[in-house]
Amino acid sequence: MPPQEHPPGLIAAIIVATIVLLLAGIFIFILVAYFNGRKKRYIQEKQLMQLAFNEQLLKAQLETQEHAFNQVSQELHDNIGQLLSSTKMLLSLAGMEIKHVPDTFKTAEESLAHAIQDLRTLSKSLNTEWIQQFDFMENLKWEKDRINAARNISVNIKSDYEQLPVDAEAQVMLFRVVQEAIQNTIKHAHASAIKINIKKEKQHICLSVNDNGTGFSVTSNKHKSLGLRNMEHRVKLLKGTIDWISHKEAGTSVIIQIPDPALQAK
Repeated sequence: MPPQEHPPGLIAAIIVATIVLLLAGIFIFILVAYFNGRKKRYIQEKQLMQLAFNEQLLKAQLETQEHAFNQVSQELHDNIGQLLSSTKMLLSLAGMEIKHVPDTFKTAEESLAHAIQDLRTLSKSLNTEWIQQFDFMENLKWEKDRINAARNISVNIKSDYEQLPVDAEAQVMLFRVVQEAIQNTIKHAHASAIKINIKKEKQHICLSVNDNGTGFSVTSNKHKSLGLRNMEHRVKLLKGTIDWISHKEAGTSVIIQIPDPALQAK
């Protein structure tokens, strides 16, 4: 039996159909790949926009806090400071009118003088403009001397830097983080010593604040404390990381890492 021959038109139709299906498959593949790429780019752009929005929101919150700090600083200097100075002057005048000034009176006058000096120091530490006139290391040493003068707790600093290689705004934010860490220790840790270490580590500035206090539960306090959240926000704006290591009756370490522009440029 002779083989059955297919009409030439049928073969041509099969070839054309095959080519059309192949082209349609390629077109669908390209179309799917294109839309997947668009979707991926959209997600990435959305994430970048969200990050930019969060960063702007954090900056706005911190600017509001700095404004509040400045207002408090002005209030301490202009009103409370003046009131205490007037009280000290009245005490001095009263002392001049008393023939035998008791020791308690002299002690009260000296205590008031110390309170006025501490208030002036605190007022300056809250004033952003004043802080920006100095570098981070100078401010940190000044803060150390202020706390050590009270003789309630000992603060020591060890640093690989004489000056931090970051701009003034970054120095102010980092200074606020360290201030918060120190104040948390003074208020809650019942510590007798604070050690601050600043090291060069690879391409980062590594700063740690260590105390010998009672410690605390990091997991239970981290989300409740406004101060700890503010510290996180500030370090995040510096493109850095912050961690707390704390053990009961074994003290607390606050470890901060931020990029070192000088080392990263090498």
